[in-house]
Amino acid sequence: MKSAEVIPFNRSNHLLKKAQVLLENTELFYSDTQKGVMCLLDALPYCQPATVLKVLPLLGYAGKDRVLWPLFRLIIEPEQDEQIRFSAAVQLGTAASQSRDPSGVTAMLIDCLDYPSSSIRGSCALALGWDGNSIAVNHLLDHLTDKDRDVQAAIVTALSAIGGVHVYRQLTHRLKTGSIEEKRSISLNLWRFAEKMPQVKDVYVEQIDLIEAEVKVDLLTGIGMIPLSEKILSVYRRLLGETDGQAQLQVLLNLSTRTPSDYVELTPKLKELAKNGENKIRQMAIRLLSKR
Repeated sequence: MKSAEVIPFNRSNHLLKKAQVLLENTELFYSDTQKGVMCLLDALPYCQPATVLKVLPLLGYAGKDRVLWPLFRLIIEPEQDEQIRFSAAVQLGTAASQSRDPSGVTAMLIDCLDYPSSSIRGSCALALGWDGNSIAVNHLLDHLTDKDRDVQAAIVTALSAIGGVHVYRQLTHRLKTGSIEEKRSISLNLWRFAEKMPQVKDVYVEQIDLIEAEVKVDLLTGIGMIPLSEKILSVYRRLLGETDGQAQLQVLLNLSTRTPSDYVELTPKLKELAKNGENKIRQMAIRLLSKR
């Protein structure tokens, strides 16, 4: 009697197929998130990068305590795909905000703010940014002088996500007194507080004439992220009439994201630049006028 051929069980393929079913039918995942999360975690080591990027939002949404350390390991993997590292950081923050006790992973993330790799430092900073994570605030503020601008930006983003009056006051104080690099990073990201702190608009407007010249464009870039107001339009009108070409160009870039009705009162200034501005500025002014 011939013995039957034994077909080896391929565990990785089996896990990948189960994960794929959940990705294609998210209602099945949400019907039993505990089981779904465990299935995705088991399959995660075998997934291709594109699949990992689809898995991570589900883990962040429903994983809570179970996904903290797997996501942390993705962040600190030296050869990690940068998109995966960034997504893992965002989702770790989401999961930690729902966790019963995120203190352990919080401590490790704080320790990694001194990691040699700027990519890992920035991702760990970003992962610390969830509403109410007050324990991380002073550590993030201490690292705001990081030599890498992307890390600085990640720190300000995390601080704005944590929120709170104390954080807002610290950042606005450093916008006035910090190093040039700190001021640049804060200028580019302070708008993230706008929903919680209506004064953000006034801080930007106040600083436009006080900030160092080399930071003005960054400050205007941040202003461009806030809804237009009479105060902001007044600043734009004045800058469009001055001779600072970089500031004029940034104002025009900011206006290019708005509808023409938002900046109709700037039409005389735009017409003037369309006639007499430098080539690039003239072309952009003409383009804005043509949108009316």
